Amino acid sequence: MSKKLFIFIIVLYSSITYAQKTTAIVEYKAVINETYVDSFLTDLENKEDVPKHIKDGVKKMYKEAIPDEYILNIKNGESYFYYEPKLDIETSTYNVGSKAGKNAYFTNKKNDIFEYSPSLGNIILKKLDWKITKDSKKIGEYTCFKATATEKLFSRQGFFYNREVTAWFTPVIPLSFGPKYYNGLPGLVLRIERDLFTITATSINLNPEDKKIKIKKLKDNDKVITQEESYKMISDYTESIKENK
Repeated sequence: MSKKLFIFIIVLYSSITYAQKTTAIVEYKAVINETYVDSFLTDLENKEDVPKHIKDGVKKMYKEAIPDEYILNIKNGESYFYYEPKLDIETSTYNVGSKAGKNAYFTNKKNDIFEYSPSLGNIILKKLDWKITKDSKKIGEYTCFKATATEKLFSRQGFFYNREVTAWFTPVIPLSFGPKYYNGLPGLVLRIERDLFTITATSINLNPEDKKIKIKKLKDNDKVITQEESYKMISDYTESIKENK
């Protein structure tokens, strides 16, 4: 079977069953990747200018990192993804978490994706160019297919860098959404794999009661900036820090 025919079958299957599943509440858990932790701690151990007690403290924080939890709400062609704080967890030290971030994301009916950033404002994001492969695996009870993309990211230090991301989506649930801004595939994304973290769906509630679905939409008068504008804000802030040193 050719790759084009394979993708066509997935999309066709999704479109046939779309009317059956239009709303959902999906819970995700994100964990920091062990390979990243091992690499980070090895580099830290080799830094001769860092005192041993600081190294030991950082090692303890990373080894005891508590996973992050998120909720994705889907209704009428829109989605809202947000971080769910764990109120029942008590810790006396800083929690490294999963490195997946705590910003919320909203996708409207035009499939425009917005990031709600407390420091930068509402940012409209560029869509990823997914490449669907023939690879598949089971996640829970669902057969998922693998898709990959290259993200162009901008660091707080003011430079661009690329990161590869892998998504596992299931056409059995033909909702074109996923965690964070990982949308646009012909099926619900159940797992995201990146260099820093892995996000996996832990609970899927299809067609829940409407009153349980939480969608935080942009208002007509809310200001929206582009990704390029957000990069400039980061660069300006970085430069101001350097000048004040």
